[in-house]
Amino acid sequence: MKDQYVADIGDYGKYGLLRFLSSKGINIGVNWYRTENDESNDGKFTDYLKDTRENGDRQYDESVFKDLQEIAKKDKKSVLDIEKSGVILNAVFFNEFLTSDFDERREWHKRAKKALLNNKTNLIFADPDNGTYREGKTPPRNVADKYALLDELREYYDEGADVVYYCHKARRKEDAWHKKVNEFNDNSHNAKIIVLTFHRGTQRSYIFAIHPENYKKYDKLLNEFIDGPWGKISVDKKKPPFSREQIVAEGE
Repeated sequence: MKDQYVADIGDYGKYGLLRFLSSKGINIGVNWYRTENDESNDGKFTDYLKDTRENGDRQYDESVFKDLQEIAKKDKKSVLDIEKSGVILNAVFFNEFLTSDFDERREWHKRAKKALLNNKTNLIFADPDNGTYREGKTPPRNVADKYALLDELREYYDEGADVVYYCHKARRKEDAWHKKVNEFNDNSHNAKIIVLTFHRGTQRSYIFAIHPENYKKYDKLLNEFIDGPWGKISVDKKKPPFSREQIVAEGE
């Protein structure tokens, strides 16, 4: 997550989802997987915030919409603005910049776990720039900070927290995509996988790895979210922003 992405259209959907879950009593720990800004145009898609119509984008979550309107006005917006805004209710955050040095990264990850797992969080949200790298492969050092490592996410899970992480769907065909979203599970993990995809701007997916005993709770909550404005209301003939994917576990 780069500070330059804050308040763009993708951010709106992300905070709509996380705010909904936090409003239902889910205590969320956010690891931004924060990286330095670059010179790209990514994060500049904030024109949706100029739509003041009651039946425009603001109707998905007016509270989040108004908070992002204020943040987008700043010359130097950052994830710290999100933390201070209270957009995600009762959340705890880890905002240290991620390094490409793997030795330093291990210490970074230890600090993240200490910050996020000692606050009675029951859902860890990881927000890497590009999602996870290929299973069983180590990302090249020059791009390593753009990815969450699956072993890092599994450690949160092993400590008892459920996990949700951002991932690009990109142009993967369905079989390749199903393999991608099921990669969290290995020989020692059997999480229940739920995927919500956001369709505005660049297509983004949120992959939930849920402990089996918590599945019914999250299944109900995420269906409730999809049955609300984010999954039902169209604006200007566009499809609703969110959908829940039908994901088949490997081996079924």
